[in-house]
Amino acid sequence: MIAAAPPAVVQIAERFSHQERGVVGYRLHRVFDVHAGPMHRHDELDLAIVSQDGQTIKVRVLRAITNGKETDNAGKAQLESQYEHPNPGDVFHRPFDPQYLGEYSYEAVDAQTYRFTSTMRDGSHGDGTFSTDSAGDVVKYQYTPKVLPRYTTSGTVTYERAQVLPGYWFMTSENHEYRGHYAIFGGGATAVITYDSFKRYPDAATAIAALQALP
Repeated sequence: MIAAAPPAVVQIAERFSHQERGVVGYRLHRVFDVHAGPMHRHDELDLAIVSQDGQTIKVRVLRAITNGKETDNAGKAQLESQYEHPNPGDVFHRPFDPQYLGEYSYEAVDAQTYRFTSTMRDGSHGDGTFSTDSAGDVVKYQYTPKVLPRYTTSGTVTYERAQVLPGYWFMTSENHEYRGHYAIFGGGATAVITYDSFKRYPDAATAIAALQALP
């Protein structure tokens, strides 16, 4: 049975709960590389995204390169659907989100760092640490997923967070590093994701119209 979160973690979660409110548009840039023996793959992806209270509500693919080739319209539509309607196991349950505090155990590493672990073994959970600034805002979290991608034997995911608009905090970067095997070859994969061009909107309809009007 998981113990109740420490009071300090509850305070951090309460602070976090007010930091992703409102309708915001932003850009996501993703570079993915994988190598195993003679096999190499390189993908690039640029998205325009509308988020409401931290939840993605609309996505548009601005550019998609899959293994060095431009992705066709059907492939772009599939990517948009995947980001708008992700599988439950593809969304990490952040250990400082109030709705997920009961899914983790916590240990203070120092005054601004906490170690978290979960007994839930699925793609939404992991074991790692998160760190705050002196005000109690989460600025970084890093973990090893409970369920790793196919062919991988180890991996680490790291997020950086910052205040990107007045009163609004969000990820600024995301780094995935994996090691594993494919057939007889050892290899690895990396995904580097950056977030930028944040803008507030009065409502979702206005934000989606601005997204659709992008060239």
